[in-house]
Amino acid sequence: MLDIDHIREEFPITKKRFQVYGSTEPKNLIYLDHGASTHPCSTVLNKYIDFIKNYYSNVHRGKHYLSMIATELFERVYDTIFRFINASKPDNAIVLTANTTSALDMTAWLMKDYEGITLVSMMEHHSNDLPHRHRGEVLHFGVNKDGTLDMHDLEHKLAKHKVKLVAVTGASNVTGSINDIHKIAELAHKHGARILVDAAQILAHKQIDVKPNNDPQHIDFLAAAGHKAYAPFGSAFLFGPREVLDRVQPYTPGGGTVLFVSEHDYIYASSPDRHQGGTPNIAGAIALAESLNFLSVAGLDNVRQHEVELTDYALSRLKDVPEINILGDIPASNRLGVITFNIGELSNGLVADILNHEAAIATRNGRFCAHPYLSFLLGRSDSEEIIERLRRGEKFDIGGAVRISFGIYNTESEVDDVVENLKMIANRKWKAKYDDDSAYFDCKGVQLSAS
Repeated sequence: MLDIDHIREEFPITKKRFQVYGSTEPKNLIYLDHGASTHPCSTVLNKYIDFIKNYYSNVHRGKHYLSMIATELFERVYDTIFRFINASKPDNAIVLTANTTSALDMTAWLMKDYEGITLVSMMEHHSNDLPHRHRGEVLHFGVNKDGTLDMHDLEHKLAKHKVKLVAVTGASNVTGSINDIHKIAELAHKHGARILVDAAQILAHKQIDVKPNNDPQHIDFLAAAGHKAYAPFGSAFLFGPREVLDRVQPYTPGGGTVLFVSEHDYIYASSPDRHQGGTPNIAGAIALAESLNFLSVAGLDNVRQHEVELTDYALSRLKDVPEINILGDIPASNRLGVITFNIGELSNGLVADILNHEAAIATRNGRFCAHPYLSFLLGRSDSEEIIERLRRGEKFDIGGAVRISFGIYNTESEVDDVVENLKMIANRKWKAKYDDDSAYFDCKGVQLSAS
């Protein structure tokens, strides 16, 4: 069980206060945008700063102390990730990347010459959809009315088409719906396809086990990033099979990707070096490993239990908010701590603005880089019309929703604060003046300062 008071002490961001409209005293920030980015904890920050201050040096390129220490710390990162996702080394490799998007695009690059199409779920973040569209033929499989994946549609399309890859998120960044990635893997393998899991949302929330390569439920490719797992921006990874990683030319040819170069020829290194051109984000990678160690010590089962209890509490309390429409009918036990909603006909931008400027509550609003999924959840069928209007240069509100997403240190009292402010908004009792059309805050006469 998590000691939330102790956990909160680990995160400097929990001490942040902002001056809000209508109050003479700064208000504690309630950060509920973990689905976008998580703040590093002190343990991770200290490791990151220690490297920058005391061991800053490039890796694999020197015999002096700093380079040797940096190289040792960097090489340990691979071992930490392998352990965290319960993966085996001999037949697999981990390539360090800048973000989840680059890891997902790398997979599309690796698989582009294989025969067949890529099946992409309608639930996907654009980062696990658009790269595949750019690299080859894509077909989407659907979702059910409650927002969960339509497994029957997936199985039907796997049987009907020659599929090389199934691209699916571990959990939705819109509804939090957790997908049975191992069942999907088994279906994909049964039909001769591989599976790619976008694990950006689940890395810090739920135990991942990619399983042995000979297991029918093995996860072939898995991508995730540190900035959603309490590490700084700029470090991510792709896990995948060496037989695929080493059969193609480097994703980004250059320094560090070769064994030798002559005037007329060259020979590339094996993975991961093969696909890690140039100087990597060494400090970021070390911080990523430290964040995974932090989560391991906290215990992902404990993290998950806390999140389920908090989400269940929030879903129950939100029922008291007039006109609220929560997207996706998914119980807390089968979703991450992600709740997306609208309040009546109010603009999602307006709601997010009011929460921020009058209560220091940080949420996310818009379409969450998952436009097809959100259109489905909103019951909108005007996507093609929106595209045509945008192509004509029109500027208009494309619609969206507001999202709250919990992290390891959020509490029930913070949920209560959110609910009370949403009631205020639903009753149209906000204090400041807002532009209803653009949903931008009118800052005239208002001092926005941090303490």
